[in-house]
Amino acid sequence: MGGMAPDLTKVTEIFLVPSSFLVAALGTADTNPHRAAVSLVGFAVSVLWLICSRESLGGSESPRSKRTHILSLHLPLIFVVGWLLSFVVHVWLWNTAL
Repeated sequence: MGGMAPDLTKVTEIFLVPSSFLVAALGTADTNPHRAAVSLVGFAVSVLWLICSRESLGGSESPRSKRTHILSLHLPLIFVVGWLLSFVVHVWLWNTAL
């Protein structure tokens, strides 16, 4: 795969699959407390994904390809921010009277 570290590819695969399942679980959750709980788990998984993907680069500060940069930083950050927003919104909705 060119200059991309195989460990980064595996880390991305390992975390992208459960993240996809959690998105499906969020879609099927029927109450805001349940949605908030799923979002919290998704946030935790995404933070672990970000940590593991950064670690898989081995601290090398050499120039990286765009693909490596996207897989190691941008993709996990999108999930971290998305799950955090989802958690905040569903906790807010949970505490708001209809």
